[in-house]
Amino acid sequence: MSHDLVVCNGTVVTPDQGTLRADVAADDGVVSAIARPNSLTGEHVVDATGNHVLPGAIDPHVHYGLYRDYALDHETETRGDLVGGVTTVGNIFRRPGSYPEIMADYVERSEANSYHDYFYTLGILSHDHVEEIPYIVNELGITSFKWYALYKFMTREKFGLDDYLLDDVGDGMIQALAAQDVPTTLGYHAENAEITRSLLDPGDPDADYHALRERYPGYAETQSMVAGAALAKCHDYDENFYAVHISSGRTADELAALRAAGYRLWGETCPHYLVYTADECDARMKVTPPMRGAEDRETLWARLADGTIDCVGTDHVCNTLDEKLGDDIWETKLAFSGTQTMLPLVLSEGVNAGRLSLERAVEVTSTNAAKAWNLYPKKGAIRVGSDADLVVVDLDDTRTVTPDLLQSGADYSIYEGMEVTGWPTHTVVRGRVAFEDGEVVGEPGDGTHVDRPV
Repeated sequence: MSHDLVVCNGTVVTPDQGTLRADVAADDGVVSAIARPNSLTGEHVVDATGNHVLPGAIDPHVHYGLYRDYALDHETETRGDLVGGVTTVGNIFRRPGSYPEIMADYVERSEANSYHDYFYTLGILSHDHVEEIPYIVNELGITSFKWYALYKFMTREKFGLDDYLLDDVGDGMIQALAAQDVPTTLGYHAENAEITRSLLDPGDPDADYHALRERYPGYAETQSMVAGAALAKCHDYDENFYAVHISSGRTADELAALRAAGYRLWGETCPHYLVYTADECDARMKVTPPMRGAEDRETLWARLADGTIDCVGTDHVCNTLDEKLGDDIWETKLAFSGTQTMLPLVLSEGVNAGRLSLERAVEVTSTNAAKAWNLYPKKGAIRVGSDADLVVVDLDDTRTVTPDLLQSGADYSIYEGMEVTGWPTHTVVRGRVAFEDGEVVGEPGDGTHVDRPV
């Protein structure tokens, strides 16, 4: 029997089944066979000899359309993602209007321009949004939402809404999500907005990056994460509570303490918190929460390795230096791109540096995200019947990060000039080779929305 695609003679890595040399076949977009090496034939054969075959990476935390045209972001960023082995992203999307009224237009633009699959996470900003949750879940196939604790006192000015995003809105969204008949997920941006000062307040024009740490202290993140998780547990929803972009070692330690106390919740950190400390940052790295100290960084790595932190996401936002940089740290805007380097950085700084096993790297960049965001086992697995999203990686391949290498819409990378070891040679999206030997060979429109529950 000949298959549509065979990835042959690679070392297949799956958290559930361990590591084994095997051929992986795909037909009609799904994995159709896993067999002994060099035993399968196909119309298209990818020779993975000497390399590892992983489930396609999943970045559950991206933001498209914040600086640039929404459709353009879908095109350039999903294209660049293939270079880094990412085959699915979760676009965290917030708008003040009615989601049932606007989503069809956004989906149309996403479908036409995406090189790989995606799902939506919708920001809940008001009581009106809370009332829309049942329709969104049952009619739109969107089962994940986000609570922006940092916007608590900003929704009137930032989004033109009548009220602030107070805890009664958060309480309502948790109760509405807990009442749904299908699994849902609530992403939570932990930040005590009554401790931190507004993002918009100016400061000393001569201040450096450390001023961000002072304005957004780690304990404000920690306290907010614990408070949000406690409210979720009050409604028996803690197993669906997902703390995004954990930056503080103290927050990671409190996450472990909550687990020991019986909480069932998810935690995510980002590559920039695993790579940089505030001492190494300049205005290009401005983000909230900011990078912190060396002790925080090492705690995050330890908690990623021991299972406390489940996932790596990037908080990716595409922009250019002209769009981002201001006259000082306060005038400089937030966020930067990161999806394209997510998997290579985890392989380089985690696996090759001896901090993580390869199986654990697969868990935190793919399998756990699929489970947390209700995509598993359609995504995040190499098993018969799962989508044939695969990435072949050469763990010994060292490259210097440049914007040209990443092939996205950004003209800079905060990792620019860094030597990173561990890169994809091939990326496969639902059984079709989309990236091989340094070239993107997929097309816009190859990706599609993942309706949930799967």
